[in-house]
Amino acid sequence: MPDFTPLLFAYVFAAVFLAGIVRGATGFGFSMIMIVLLTLFFAPAEVAPVILFWEVLASVGHLPFVYKQVDWKSLRWLALGVAMGTPFGVYCLVSIPVDLMRLIINGVVLILTAMLLFGLRPRRSPTPSQTTGVGLLAGVINGASANGGPPIILFFLSSPVGAAVGRASLIAFFLFTDVWASLFYWQQGLIHRGTLIFTAVFLVPMAMGMWIGNRWFASVDEARFKKVVLALLMAISVMGLVKAL
Repeated sequence: MPDFTPLLFAYVFAAVFLAGIVRGATGFGFSMIMIVLLTLFFAPAEVAPVILFWEVLASVGHLPFVYKQVDWKSLRWLALGVAMGTPFGVYCLVSIPVDLMRLIINGVVLILTAMLLFGLRPRRSPTPSQTTGVGLLAGVINGASANGGPPIILFFLSSPVGAAVGRASLIAFFLFTDVWASLFYWQQGLIHRGTLIFTAVFLVPMAMGMWIGNRWFASVDEARFKKVVLALLMAISVMGLVKAL
């Protein structure tokens, strides 16, 4: 676990808490927010495993309530792509210099967030091979930054399935991809005692944030709230790009 000054501890506590609110209210965005905010002060390889563990725990808590709504047919092809793409993503994480990795992560988040914010999506339902390709891209991004959600969010936005099925499928997908990526992180020596302590210390603000998000935003315009979150994330990504340059 890295050395925390009181100010840095408060920063991470607040970041996890706010990202938990977003996850509880919208069902996505936790990893996108955390990878951008944490890599302002930590190396990507140091925090990516921690973010994966947080996501796994969040998905484990959600999946029992929604597994009957999961689009398992699509997830089969997505999982195939993820299985192929994740090892390369992890290789990039441990091989690319820290500052360049920060630049790549913030650039990818900025582009994918803009696509989500402005509603850019495929007009036709993807074929099995295209679905596998989406999974491959998500696997590479998830392996490299613990942030494979945006391609899958775009995938389900273009799918004819309803919002409930899409949300449930995202939760199941995140659980699989994050557990799979964790195995490669462990193989590369990125998971150690400090990783587990880092994860455990900030579980409380994550749980608090998700609880508030689930309750407080039940009556809020979810679509508008998502746009505000995405716009904020774009601004944070730009800050990260400037810092990495």
